Amino acid sequence: MSINLYIQVLNSTLQTIATQVEVFAGVALKAAVNVRGELGSLTEDWHWQNSLIEFTDLQATLLKVLLVLLAGTCVLIAWSWSVYGQVITEKFVRPSTLKEIEELKLSVAKLKLPKEHSPRI
Repeated sequence: MSINLYIQVLNSTLQTIATQVEVFAGVALKAAVNVRGELGSLTEDWHWQNSLIEFTDLQATLLKVLLVLLAGTCVLIAWSWSVYGQVITEKFVRPSTLKEIEELKLSVAKLKLPKEHSPRI
């Protein structure tokens, strides 16, 4: 596969993903507006109903950007964990060996701490 073809496929894939995320953000915005409408119809007799949720064009655009960034971050976190999760788990969540526990006990014993300050191993 040549580099040009790879770049074209990558660009096409990224454009498709961006389009789908934009559609998702639009649907989420419509849902928020519908929720506002439903809340408004449920609380018509309340005096504070006028200020529940009203989106200006700028706020709607900012909400779309926020949703896109949030979705993108979640996708990148999921991808990163699928790639590096095993390495992270082995590095930081690995069980201690008996040798390490014995070394820790010996180092604590050399400190001669009172019983209440000694770690429970």
